[in-house]
Amino acid sequence: MEHRLSSIPRPPVYRIVLLQLILTVLSASLAWLYSDVAAYSALLGGLTCALPNAYFVWRAFRYSGARSTVQVVQSFYQGESWKFVLTALSFAVIFQRVEPLNVLALFAGFITVQLGHVASAKIANL
Repeated sequence: MEHRLSSIPRPPVYRIVLLQLILTVLSASLAWLYSDVAAYSALLGGLTCALPNAYFVWRAFRYSGARSTVQVVQSFYQGESWKFVLTALSFAVIFQRVEPLNVLALFAGFITVQLGHVASAKIANL
């Protein structure tokens, strides 16, 4: 009799990051219809959401399995903490260094990509 370990498949979280990068490009492209400044502002806003989230995904899903429970929990907490720090630092650098800046386009890009999480449940089920 053969004993097999069952494992829970990892969620396709990298698809969510890919969706966020696509939404970043789309929001920047739409903003480009308005102006170049709006386009790069929307691009920066989208990247301010997508890149810290990509770091979180990489950090949080490094470990799996019952024997790695402590590492899984620590990875999630550390990933979420660094995601917050990276997002705050990104906004700080953008507001300090980028000029001219279209603040409305920046936040529109950020919020558009952030709302990509709403669609992520459908993507995770693919």
